[in-house]
Amino acid sequence: MSITSVRAKMICNTLFGADQNGRGVNKVALGAVYSNDQSENADFTKYTPWGSCEMGITEGTPAATFFKPGKKYYVTFTEAPD
Repeated sequence: MSITSVRAKMICNTLFGADQNGRGVNKVALGAVYSNDQSENADFTKYTPWGSCEMGITEGTPAATFFKPGKKYYVTFTEAPD
């Protein structure tokens, strides 16, 4: 059986402004959700028990205001061409 994507549920752990070579960026850090109860989060814990993702997003762009600390997000990984 071949799959074409992997989906994870992550939470925004931190979001802060930073400087990268003289330009402003927002650094966002996501971590995998974790739960032992009977929720959707527990289903994600079963298949993607841990993980993290960090991104720098240029200030002043629409993406810079998308992430909020404490909010949860679905992340879908698909293979990309070279």
